[in-house]
Amino acid sequence: MRVGIDGRALQGRRAGVARYVYELCRALDTALPEAVFFVYSQSAVTLPTASERWISRVDPLGHLVKNVAWLKFRCGALCRHDDLEVFWGTGTLLPRLPKRVRTVSTVHDLNHKLVPDTMPIVTLCAHRLFFSADVRRADNVVAVSHGTSDRLRHLIGRPADVVVPPSVDECFAPASTQAVRECRLRYGIAQPFLLAVATLEPRKNIAMLIDVFISMRATGDLPRGIELVLVGGTGWKDSAVARRIQAGQAHGVRTLGFVPDEDLPALYTASEAFVLPSRYEGFGIPVLEARACGTRVLTSDIPELREAGGADATYCEPTPEGLRNGLRTVLSSPRPQTVRVRVGWQDAAEQFASVLRDGSSIRSRLVL
Repeated sequence: MRVGIDGRALQGRRAGVARYVYELCRALDTALPEAVFFVYSQSAVTLPTASERWISRVDPLGHLVKNVAWLKFRCGALCRHDDLEVFWGTGTLLPRLPKRVRTVSTVHDLNHKLVPDTMPIVTLCAHRLFFSADVRRADNVVAVSHGTSDRLRHLIGRPADVVVPPSVDECFAPASTQAVRECRLRYGIAQPFLLAVATLEPRKNIAMLIDVFISMRATGDLPRGIELVLVGGTGWKDSAVARRIQAGQAHGVRTLGFVPDEDLPALYTASEAFVLPSRYEGFGIPVLEARACGTRVLTSDIPELREAGGADATYCEPTPEGLRNGLRTVLSSPRPQTVRVRVGWQDAAEQFASVLRDGSSIRSRLVL
């Protein structure tokens, strides 16, 4: 079996979609032992495993063409040399391929429909131009949540054939006292803190979180001396967040930037609560990670984040007043006594492998 993969998510650091794609690829190596995987990209990628069955195809002209334009006008030409049976569109959109190549499209979110103002203009235009058509022409559509599948049905007219939700790596578990102590020393965190893990871009609502935090800290509505620790790389349209961070440094706001995976469990465990007040998410992997570490979670009350947070999380409207009430509630709630998150990506990989093997039968069963 010869599987082509849009490898753009495997370039650079892993967060969100990139984490989903990387971890699923890593588990697919075991779930599809008969497959050879061809990973197409504009620049060097981090392959999920060192194996002769994983072949990197880096476009020597990839640096000349940007992102979606590369996928549409360069990637398909590379694929034609490898006699593919199936191609996985890891970022929903698909290249031009011979009709004999079966296509699987993974839909992570519908940002361009629901929160278009949070997107870079070029990315927004590309999704408006190609997203709906590529979803409709894919042989199989996979969503990362039931909420995303429902939105596909209502907004595009085609639900997902299969829902393959994210999992978490085995490293995400309550950290030991020693690990927490070492992590605090490493990052210089001495005070109690709230934790947010998110790319600094408008959809994540971090600017609002900072404003509410500073306001509540000033009025004594938060525990004395508590800090707000922000983890995540810079994104796009982030000037407003940058200004809030700079202004908040005198009021207990700290940013750690990108943090490696091995440090995240201790940060989750050490925090008083994890907060993700996003305007919209297709799922919300950090919510799942925080739960796996036994952390109190406050997040926005939307269907997709309820799938990630389950009964363990506290939910609020992603507004200043909703966030204030949510923070009061979550900080007065007990920490979860039992971790109720299944760790490991193998189940998700087995489910996805069945789509790659024989997606046509899955589609026909749904139609019947």
